[in-house]
Amino acid sequence: MAKNSNGMPESLVINLVSESTIPFQYLRGHQLYRLFLAIISAVELENGQALRTSRRQSFALNPLQIVSQSQTTSAHNLKFLPLHHQRETIPIRYAHSSIPGGTHCWWRIALLDDGLFAQVSPRLEQVATRKPWFLGPARLHITNLLPTNVSEWTSCQSYQAIYKQASNNNRYLTFQLMTPAVFYQDGEETALPTRDAVFHSLRKRWNRYSGLVFAPNTITLITAKSFNLHTVKLSVGNNETIVGCLGKLTFQISDTADPLIIKRINALADFSRYCGIGYKTFLGLGMVSVTATE
Repeated sequence: MAKNSNGMPESLVINLVSESTIPFQYLRGHQLYRLFLAIISAVELENGQALRTSRRQSFALNPLQIVSQSQTTSAHNLKFLPLHHQRETIPIRYAHSSIPGGTHCWWRIALLDDGLFAQVSPRLEQVATRKPWFLGPARLHITNLLPTNVSEWTSCQSYQAIYKQASNNNRYLTFQLMTPAVFYQDGEETALPTRDAVFHSLRKRWNRYSGLVFAPNTITLITAKSFNLHTVKLSVGNNETIVGCLGKLTFQISDTADPLIIKRINALADFSRYCGIGYKTFLGLGMVSVTATE
């Protein structure tokens, strides 16, 4: 590892409600990406412009999730909706139909680049709750942000802490794909989650944002142990359709790996809770839940 880490990835959950129906085609992919850029630009214009031109995935977005079914509400009382607290495990899913007006929703975003978002995060709730937003034709109101550590999807932890807390003896890592994942390998998009497709992508993002540099050979002692996957075809907007995979896969670290290598691989797996795995995670792809089996 080459340098000290001061960065801190952050996973935020935004509570919101729409005055009217959100059509199905606006609930994923590029539409939510545009909403995210609009909110960030309102907080810090230069950051929004930087994100529009950057090719790096310095954040990850989940699809919009339903908290509770629609109820009678008005534009006046939307801002006084109660905070939604959830401590149990909550699956992330793509909606397959329009969301009716008045439905309480939550939206999880992960900010990976502390240098880019350090000034944004503290002001995000204050700015975002001041005005309505639009997702296609639907007028939205952001009510609040869920406090850190209230649910499994809200957390804030330094990269140094992620590394320090990573196991140095766990050799089995299971990824449960919550949203379809697509990978970029040898210049092509693929739905196949090979060792290199999963872990080299994680390693590169970890190196970029954490400052704790892991060498390419860190992952060579990983093999696929078991998997239960299927492919899925998914539209992400802008006339773009991807073929990704959903399901569960387990990787095994070789018995010959020393504790330092095991620790680094486990740190990458823990990091995936923020950034997801694979390609185009800024469109809501590749969101995962990770479990370790000693």
